[in-house]
Parts: sequence; C-alpha cells; structure tokens
Amino acid sequence: MKLLSAHQIKEWDQYTIAYEPISSIDLMERASLSFTLWYDKNYRSHHKPVTIFCGNGNNGGDGLAIARMLRNEFYDVEVFIITLTETNSHDFTENLSRIDKVGDVPIHYLHKDFPDIRSDSIIIDAILGTGTYRKVTGYLADMIHFINILPNTVVSVDLPSGLPADNIFLGPAIKSDIIFTFQLPKLSFFYQENEPYCPCWVVEDIGLHPLFYQEAESFRYLIDIELVAKILKNRTKFSHKGSYGHAGLIAGSYGMYGAAILCALACLRSGVGLVTAMVPENGHPIIHQAVYEALLINVGEDSFTKPANLSKFDAVGIGPGLGDEKETVFAIEEILDQYKKPLVLDADALNILSKAKHLMAKIPKGSIITPHPKEFERWVGQCSNELDRFEKATHLATSLEIIVVLKGAHTRIFLPDGSQYINSTGNNGMATAGSGDVLTGIVTSLLAQGYASYQSAILGVFLHGLAGDLALQTQSEESMIARDIIDHLGAAFKKIKEYKP
Repeated sequence: MKLLSAHQIKEWDQYTIAYEPISSIDLMERASLSFTLWYDKNYRSHHKPVTIFCGNGNNGGDGLAIARMLRNEFYDVEVFIITLTETNSHDFTENLSRIDKVGDVPIHYLHKDFPDIRSDSIIIDAILGTGTYRKVTGYLADMIHFINILPNTVVSVDLPSGLPADNIFLGPAIKSDIIFTFQLPKLSFFYQENEPYCPCWVVEDIGLHPLFYQEAESFRYLIDIELVAKILKNRTKFSHKGSYGHAGLIAGSYGMYGAAILCALACLRSGVGLVTAMVPENGHPIIHQAVYEALLINVGEDSFTKPANLSKFDAVGIGPGLGDEKETVFAIEEILDQYKKPLVLDADALNILSKAKHLMAKIPKGSIITPHPKEFERWVGQCSNELDRFEKATHLATSLEIIVVLKGAHTRIFLPDGSQYINSTGNNGMATAGSGDVLTGIVTSLLAQGYASYQSAILGVFLHGLAGDLALQTQSEESMIARDIIDHLGAAFKKIKEYKP
C-alpha cells in the first residue's frame, strides 16, 4: 500500500471532486457517514452521550455532519465550536445550517472558557484536521490540555487535533484513544514520538477516485498482507530440499548458543531446504540436542575464529550470539574479503562493524542489516529523533547499496533506491530476548530460497510480526517468548496463502 502525504491526500480529494464528479459537501457527507456507521457499530452498546468539539474548518464540518447523523440515530449529542479563523469554511457553514434544521442539538461557542463535560460522555475530536503545520498555541492549546486531562474516551476524526499529518508532534495535541482516519493511515501515525497521541487507529475507504492513487508517486509503502501475498512463492509438486536453498548461519559462542538455536529453528521453519550452523566446537552438543535437522561445521573452540568455505551456501546469516573476540573480528573481515553474495548481518556482526567502520565498505551490495535503534546508532551516531534516524538510515542504505531493516514498532525497511517499507504487523510482546535472532533466521531462509534481498526483508519482517500477532492469541504481551514466534510461523504462512484480494 502506497502511503501519501497530507498534501497528496488533499489533491486526491480535489481530483475526486473534479472527476467523479461529486461536490465537496457530498464528499464530506460520505466521509461523515462512514464515521457514523463505524461509531454506531462500536459504541451503541455503551449507551453514552456524545460531546463533539469542532473547529470552523473542514474538520469541524465533518464534526457537525457527524453530530447530525448521530442525532438522527437517537444519540444524545452536544456540540462545542471553537472559532479558529475569522472565516468559516464553506462546508462548515453548510453543515452548520443543516444541523440547525435538526433543531434539538445544543451548540455552544467557546472563546476563553472551558465547558462542563459530562463524565459519562464520549468525546469526538473534530477541531483540526490534516492542515496542522505549526505548533498550536493560545486558547486552543489550553483547550487541548483541558481535553487531555479529562477521564473521557476520546475519538479523533481523521487526525488528533494538533498533530501534523506527516511529521512528529510540534506541541500540544489531542491524546486520542482511537483515531478514525479516512482512506489511508497518515504518515505521522508511524513515528515513535507520536505514540501518546495515536496509539490505535481505524482506516476507512471513503471511495476517493482510484486513478489518482494509481498514478500518485510515493517512496513510502505500508507492508500489508496484499503486498506479501504477491511476493510469497508457491511450492511445486516435484520440488525437493535442493529446490529451496542451503542457508549457512554463523552464530553462537560460549554462553550464547541459545541465539544460534533460535536462529536455526526459525530458518528451518521459514522453508529453507537445508541449514548448516557454523558454531564453535563446544556448542555442537547443544545445537545437536535442540536442532536435529541442522548440519554443523566447526569454526573455533569456544568462539568464531576460523571461517568455513561459504561458497556452497545460497545465503549466509551472521551475528546472533557471535561475541566480539579479537579473532572473531579478523574472521568477519576475511569473510567480507571473500564472500560477494548478499549477507544477512545482525547483532554482534553489526557491533563488530560499528567498531571497525573501514569494513563497512566491504559489505556486499544487496546485503541486509537488521539493527535495533541502539545498534544503529553505533553505526551512524546519536539520532535526535526518528526523523533524524530515518534520514540517516536512508543515507546508509543508498550509499552502501544495502537494505537497512530498522527494528522496532512498525519496523521500517530502507532500500538502496531511497524507498521505505513500513511494517503493519507485530506487537510489544515481541520485545523479548531472542526475537531479533528469530528474524535473522527467517530473512536468511528466504534469501537462500531465491527471494531477492528486498523481498526477503519485506516478507521476513511481515511474517515475523504476523507470527507474533498469532502467538498473542494464546499468550499475553508479558508472557511471550521468542520460541512462541517460531511456533506460529506455520500459521502465519497459511494466513498469507489464504488471503484473497
């Protein structure tokens, strides 16, 4: 799914008005009806009154239309209008006239005072929309603070008031419990700094003209099941283990063989034909007992010191539990001098390279690195915020011609062509030891099976998060462990295969 900027979405509205054709007030009516139907489905059983805060622009026009529609469904509705500009928008004025005709919806104009809000009401925020580009100040900032300290449930229309559509927060913004947004999720929903304002959202297609979206240019995409279903390959009847690649994993050291086990199991569960674990000699009995299916190669006594011949592998993953002994650094350098196919680099492989930055230029083009934020900062320096982090990730991916998988909530993938893919699966139960080792195994498995580097990253990240989401159906966020993700990979594959557009 392409993600568009607020400016592009506004252009999409205008394109729809011109080429459907439809009037702007009727398009607003369509959007407001979609919100009302969703609200009625999810909140009717609450039997609570509704308090709607409106500005005097188009977002406020949405709020007035919603107030009228909810009143027609016999909700107890009250409206508070905050005058933000000297002139009302045309569609706000029209909807104000329409709600006046209903006759029994109380409408109050706010200037400097703070209203009495019923403690049992649900607040609908329709003050500001996607046109916020600067910090909210003055009375409106005070009003936002007033709403935020109320105990009421808050639902925002399209965007929390005060939050930019494309950027991190600039100042006061409504802390919504849920956002009902139109057509596409907004770019600001995916920034860590904005989480207090948009912890949860719902997207509703309101029928904007499809041709505009097809032709719109974007370098940001949301990884959804429709996208990965197109990537996932079907297996053929006469295939055999040789058809699905041979993955090599350089992982584990004394005291850290659990990382190698998780990586190898995830690699096998992700469809690769054969896995060889290259681990130190004292780890062989441990790996044998935990991963019966893996072949083993000795690469040292208790740490990685002597590289094996990697030419027979279709893909190689390096890093989980590897350690950073001096001899290990030399072994990594020897691999980078000899192996020219794309690598998957994680954990200690990343830490080693962060201390030996002269080796970064030797990373094969098309390789995939999977750092968490701290590992990433060891490569590029401290980041002031996520915008800064993403800019540096883009530069790293384009300059080294590698794929950067920046792990976290909404893991973001940066490709050498400058495009970004934002993951839609996963949950905070996956913030647990070994989760990253599992991802390394999945991505290495896909790369060995013949998927392109970018496909391995996109499909791997989505599968990893989806398996975590499926695990959450039987576990809690607190109880989930990395093995739960591996145990649900099969169900994740099935869910993708069963998807019907």
